[in-house]
Amino acid sequence: MEQKEYSRRKFIHQCAGSGAALLGTLFLFNSCGGNEKPAEPAAKKEAADKPADPCSDFSGVSAEELDKRKNLGYVDQSTVPGNSCGNCGLYIPPANDTECGRCLLFKGPVRAEGHCVQYVAKTT
Repeated sequence: MEQKEYSRRKFIHQCAGSGAALLGTLFLFNSCGGNEKPAEPAAKKEAADKPADPCSDFSGVSAEELDKRKNLGYVDQSTVPGNSCGNCGLYIPPANDTECGRCLLFKGPVRAEGHCVQYVAKTT
């Protein structure tokens, strides 16, 4: 019977070669760009950048104005019956349905249902 000669050096050499081939294949597949997302249409991307609710967009409001808003106790939903921004003398109603109202006291969007501690009844 013939005995086959097994060498530790030959075994390590074959393992290293197989490992290098595997790593090369992985790098090749990774560099093909299979993980990239397809480009979005411009209209869809613009819609995704804008919040669905204009009253939730604080992108142009400074930190100082946000603090002023907080210090005045502004809340999106009034808990005081009959007192809301919509019937306040300081409230500036929106020009159209796609905008949100504003306030004379602070910058940023204001909901008609909101309320703050500086509420002033609207005079007619």
